[in-house]
Amino acid sequence: MPGLSEIAAATENSASGEETAPQDRPILQEPQSWLLIFEAVATLALGAVFLSGVILEKNPLNGFPHLTGWEWPWRSDEDIFRLAVFLLGPFALINFVLRKVEGKSPPRVSIYLGFLALGNFLMQIMAMLADARGTELLRDIVASPSATSYYLDASRIDHLAVWLRHFDQASLGFHSSTHPPGPILFYYAFFKGFGFPEGALIGGFAVGFVGSLGILVTYAFAGLWTGDRRTRLIASAFYALLPALTIFFPEMDQVYPILSMLLILFWCKSLESRREIPWEALCFGAVLFVSVFFAYNLLATGAFLAYYAIYWLWRQRWRRASWLSLLRISAISGAVCAAAFLALWLSTGYNPIASFRHALAYQAIYSAMLRRPYLISTLVDPYDFFLGAGILALPLLLFHLYRMSQEFDPRRKEIALTLIGLATILTIDFTGILRGETSRVWLFLQPLIVVPVAMELSRYRGRWRLALFSMQWLIVACLKAKMIFIRP
Repeated sequence: MPGLSEIAAATENSASGEETAPQDRPILQEPQSWLLIFEAVATLALGAVFLSGVILEKNPLNGFPHLTGWEWPWRSDEDIFRLAVFLLGPFALINFVLRKVEGKSPPRVSIYLGFLALGNFLMQIMAMLADARGTELLRDIVASPSATSYYLDASRIDHLAVWLRHFDQASLGFHSSTHPPGPILFYYAFFKGFGFPEGALIGGFAVGFVGSLGILVTYAFAGLWTGDRRTRLIASAFYALLPALTIFFPEMDQVYPILSMLLILFWCKSLESRREIPWEALCFGAVLFVSVFFAYNLLATGAFLAYYAIYWLWRQRWRRASWLSLLRISAISGAVCAAAFLALWLSTGYNPIASFRHALAYQAIYSAMLRRPYLISTLVDPYDFFLGAGILALPLLLFHLYRMSQEFDPRRKEIALTLIGLATILTIDFTGILRGETSRVWLFLQPLIVVPVAMELSRYRGRWRLALFSMQWLIVACLKAKMIFIRP
């Protein structure tokens, strides 16, 4: 067990924003306090009530159709017990890592992350195979003109360069019309390589596989908050059990958290770098290009980047050199992104600005058709967001915020990051720029609550943490079995 001086030194380094070496201590050294036991019992009780309500199909747990005109329809043709059994194997892999995290020896991070990623990927597949239609359902979802429309639009491309040149004038499906060409080109590769229907099936599996790599990125992302490897592994484990990653398989949205995490990670690292041209700024520009080429909603991550820049300038006491550094990093990142789009324009004629305007025009039409009232949506959209997180994230986050308020210090980076993350979610909610189906549309924001929740989970003893993760596994199975989230 490390001494008090070592813990104090690690805390001081974290508060000053310096890099700290990963800690190898067991996660919990002191006896479990009655307050933590109360928190765990209260969270489990809420989970049990939620599970019971979903099993009994109690409204409005599936949405607020009378207020917003939208709900996730109930389904009664799936056996929850059968689905839980199908998900038992993947959960066993995740549970194996959680048990190893309790050990006294340093965790073998690369091996454990591999197990977590495999567990998440298998959970997506097994949840699909539990359906009577199996892989046929996966293929139908990918090839559907309403569920995604990307593959269908990809199959209509005759000449790729010509299609890209006139993309802002193309007649596209429902989802494709509000997105840049990235998702369509992703499936275009599988369509050209394997044809139909194999291309749709393999492309769907590829989306799930890439989405499971978010477990690895989560580990790096959590390093912004803490250097403790065990807590970061818990964050990756909780991310692997996010219901949204399973219930929306194979939607492209499950890949977007990877891009939002990389944007935040490289932005924060570039500001801390002392190099004249930080490699993190170059990486940020490259990821920004990929993000804008795949999903415009990822631009909402800019709220976090702006808030963090203000926090960083405050930490730097608003010095002139800090402002110049911020401008230099922004210019480098912007230049990389602009250069990538310029190269694409010169080679194919693709016009990113016209494409963005095209998407905004269609988004305005769809928003008018949906008629989601501002005030009501502002209140209920966060519920749908936490539905995608599995509901347990809400009380755990609240407990963490309470604990944080007891030892509040704005100079501590992990506290600032948590508050900036929540401010980002609230900003997106109150501005109304991404309305409806937030368990899917806001999936790229899930990492902002996953890490604070993991920091709270790291305080519990193994048996309580296992109970909470087991409840999360049951919630994933229950949501998949009782609600319809994707229709071919």
